[in-house]
Amino acid sequence: MSRLFSHTGLRLFSRTGFAVLAAITLALFMSTLSTAPAEAAKKAKSTKSEGKFIEFNADDSTVTIKIKKAGKRPKNKKLKLKSGKKEVFRVKPDGSVLTRTSVTFDARPFPIRNIKENTSVIIYWIPDEKNADGRYAKKIDLVLSDEELEAQDKERLEAAKKAGQLGADE
Repeated sequence: MSRLFSHTGLRLFSRTGFAVLAAITLALFMSTLSTAPAEAAKKAKSTKSEGKFIEFNADDSTVTIKIKKAGKRPKNKKLKLKSGKKEVFRVKPDGSVLTRTSVTFDARPFPIRNIKENTSVIIYWIPDEKNADGRYAKKIDLVLSDEELEAQDKERLEAAKKAGQLGADE
């Protein structure tokens, strides 16, 4: 036996210690594998869908969207979206940034209660934890139509001219 394990206690460890250490390491590795699917289910990837905003129901905390582009198929076939149909998504309008449904317009936060009917939206959703056959909207982006974009650009240009930021000929 080598000099490293010449002490009686170390010699005993050299025989049984490595086997115990290997068993503990294997047990820890297996426990992390068993919790990985549960954590993956909690952090499901969101599905991106496009549509028109129909309504926000504050009592039920839901939004109704008329779907234009459904996005990827979810694993649960009951959650599949169909173009042209109105679909309901659960939202959380209030709370911390990490837990609520975030709504943005022009890359800025926007109140969900102020979304106008027939506004084009992109909705990012996941299967609802509270209802197996429901959907939870994590994020809603408002999208302007070409006409709305032109009107907004015109308003900004006029405001800049009035503020003296642009010359009259620009």
